[in-house]
Amino acid sequence: MLYPVIDIGSNTVKIAVLDEETLFREAPVFFKAVPLKIKSKIVENNLPDCAIEELAELIKSFSEIGKRLTCASPIAFATASLRGIENLTDVLEKVKEKSGVEIRVISGKTEAYYSFLGAKGSVSVKNGISVDLGGGSTEILSFRKTRVLASTSLPFGCLTLYQNFFENGKNDMEGCRAFIREHLKKSSPRSSGNSLLLSGGSAKAILRYKNILENKKNFTLQKSHFLKIEEHFNSDLVKEKEKIEEVLKDRFRLVPPALAVFSEIADHYKQEQVLVCRSGVREGCLYHYLNKKNKK
Repeated sequence: MLYPVIDIGSNTVKIAVLDEETLFREAPVFFKAVPLKIKSKIVENNLPDCAIEELAELIKSFSEIGKRLTCASPIAFATASLRGIENLTDVLEKVKEKSGVEIRVISGKTEAYYSFLGAKGSVSVKNGISVDLGGGSTEILSFRKTRVLASTSLPFGCLTLYQNFFENGKNDMEGCRAFIREHLKKSSPRSSGNSLLLSGGSAKAILRYKNILENKKNFTLQKSHFLKIEEHFNSDLVKEKEKIEEVLKDRFRLVPPALAVFSEIADHYKQEQVLVCRSGVREGCLYHYLNKKNKK
């Protein structure tokens, strides 16, 4: 059976139509991402009416896509995009009134768990660390076999780091790295193994960048690749970078903060290689939903 899953992130809003039979083995039956940039539109910790209307219209259109392709109601969740805003109740009510879709705002801990379920579903790794870099938060989870040992949600993501260290001509990579290191020292969980799993759009974007540069197609990143990509991104190779930008689209501008996060996390956990997972938070969310459904 097919299920539409809507993921409302800080930078992009996505719909993935997923097949429960091939959940971790194949790409979504349908996928669309719209760079709504919700986090950038929040004013004094409130989402303005015009932004709420824009979100409601998009969720309505995604719901209609889901109805055309599946027999199931959309499973919709929001992460750091709406987490903590003062007019959350108003936002959820207006979106539901317009689209008929009920959005669940999940905690950082739940987001980390869904990301872990998605990541673990696509790889055969027993112990280690799972990382999901979003637009407004970074989820890190330590696991042993199928058991979660500890998790944390760091209060920054690709979009917020970009705004603070790279937007408007800034290029403060060292400041960004120092900021990330400080948070990792304070609240990152201990590793339980020698595997580092990355999931999410930013991880896939960095992987695509590396694969284009090396003309390869695999799911591994070495620490040396982060430096290679950073040098290429800051180079004068305009035509080469334009080709990569066509592939990465809106994610291209977020390459520097993504590199900073992944390289600092690799250093923190003393890992020379990381594995980018095919599936992530949306697949994990559906997997959790189906488990609960089957137990009833």
